[in-house]
Amino acid sequence: MWLGIETSSLVSSVALMDEEHLVGELTVQAGLTHSEQLVPHIDMLLQSTQVTKDMLKGIMVSIGPGSFTGLRIGMGTAKAMAYALQIPLYGVMTMDSLAHNIPYTDYTICTVVDAQKKHVYAALYHYEANRLLRIEDPFVVEAANLINRFRDYKEKVIFIGDGIKRIEKLLDESDSNCTIADIMRRIPKASSLLLAGKELARKNLISDPMDMVPYYIRRSEAEVLWEERHKDNQDMLSQNPSVIVTEAAGAE
Repeated sequence: MWLGIETSSLVSSVALMDEEHLVGELTVQAGLTHSEQLVPHIDMLLQSTQVTKDMLKGIMVSIGPGSFTGLRIGMGTAKAMAYALQIPLYGVMTMDSLAHNIPYTDYTICTVVDAQKKHVYAALYHYEANRLLRIEDPFVVEAANLINRFRDYKEKVIFIGDGIKRIEKLLDESDSNCTIADIMRRIPKASSLLLAGKELARKNLISDPMDMVPYYIRRSEAEVLWEERHKDNQDMLSQNPSVIVTEAAGAE
């Protein structure tokens, strides 16, 4: 039995899947913090599916990009559980997980995650022989520039992810090749994360709980603020980035 944990956005999602079936999933977007609801949600899911922790064979968790605070809470919980239970831990990129929300399609899938300040994190995917492939690795781009890129794109594109709020107001009637995913498919889900993580498990790409770090693409606003504040103090600048995020977490 595999446990999936998705906390890269405001959505808290946990799921259980065996080799053939989705056993259970709990996905909530209620405005509560992940520190308030993640562990209770895991306990609730295990109890309602009658799955005990000793039945878990591995844990898969979203590593980003996404909310800096949300990612650290999800990864911290997954690391602790994997270490305590002595089971494999797998870090799944948020974009790979999101893309699996869309079943087979001939559209190009563009995952967009809100990167703040009018920017999004984006990545491109398409299906080949029923297999979902990433055709462009994640990058940071201004939302307007991403839309302009697809205005002359020969294929149809479907956008998915919380970055939609940055791009949907930029689309007009002339952008007939661009489609916004419906509200049920645009949010991150732990079940999709487990589907994306299957390839990692197949290749035995296990993460070390002591070494796993969030995949941010770019530095957090907190890190930028820290560096600016201590630019004249080389000893402070040499500290571990986790300290940077911890002190200024409220700046996110």
